[in-house]
Amino acid sequence: MSETNLFTMLSAYRPGSSATPFEAYCTSGLAYLLGRGHRMLTALLGQAAGAYNEPLAITEVQCDVAGGGIADLILTFEGGRRALIEVQVEPAADLRAVDALAEASRSWTDPPALLLLTLPGEPGLAGWTTVSWLEVAEALDRDPDAVAQEFGEFVLRDILGLGDVPLEQALATNRLYALGGAAVRRRFGDRARYVNSASRPLGGRYRYLGTTFSVDGGEMEYWVGVVNETVPLGEHYQLMLASRTRAVDAPSDHPRATGDWKWGHWTGVGRVVRPITPDAVDALLRRVRGDAGRLNQ
Repeated sequence: MSETNLFTMLSAYRPGSSATPFEAYCTSGLAYLLGRGHRMLTALLGQAAGAYNEPLAITEVQCDVAGGGIADLILTFEGGRRALIEVQVEPAADLRAVDALAEASRSWTDPPALLLLTLPGEPGLAGWTTVSWLEVAEALDRDPDAVAQEFGEFVLRDILGLGDVPLEQALATNRLYALGGAAVRRRFGDRARYVNSASRPLGGRYRYLGTTFSVDGGEMEYWVGVVNETVPLGEHYQLMLASRTRAVDAPSDHPRATGDWKWGHWTGVGRVVRPITPDAVDALLRRVRGDAGRLNQ
């Protein structure tokens, strides 16, 4: 797919793939910029693929690989070198599909380079070259193209979780999830694992929205995010931390909007009236008690 129409790229998601819609959205945005010939971004991926200083000839999104699965992105450089790229926007992704893609690609006459595009600090995978989203953002830094600048900001804020998040963005975009995940990684290190967690929206409002996480790779015993203040649901939310079984510092009452959520320990920093900051989430994570709270101090 050499098409560089942004809307065509963003519509390329295939339900049969293992990608989430958000992951596919990120992949298509990346493909769009590559199709427009952004030099530093092409150079970053070309170097990782062993295609040094070669222009990109073909950009393909969501491609079947010899019946072995759907590749997020396949690049073909002018010298003939190809790169199969697995895109990840969350930690601890299921790698079974990745193994199947690698095995299927070996049937090609000229097997491709295998690239893993991940969050910073994620473990590598044998046979794959790792490129981080932070490197993508750095490649787009100072690019004079306005679309490249916007995508660079999107990578930093919506994928890497850097920067403040106003409440309206927290409720409507990936930015609160990214902010929570980044705070968990920063506080608890490489062993931390997390997933996005939200109630079903009712009229655009949520009972809760945030990040369920483990501090040590074990059971996911904690959650951090925003909780609606009232029942019936209103427009006000509080920033809170919950623990399934362990006590937390500065405990508060169980919020009404999560009355059916049987986790025993809650703490908060009050109503969200200003943009949610990394420091505010960090302050909540410091209320995790005991050895768990000291893992990455």
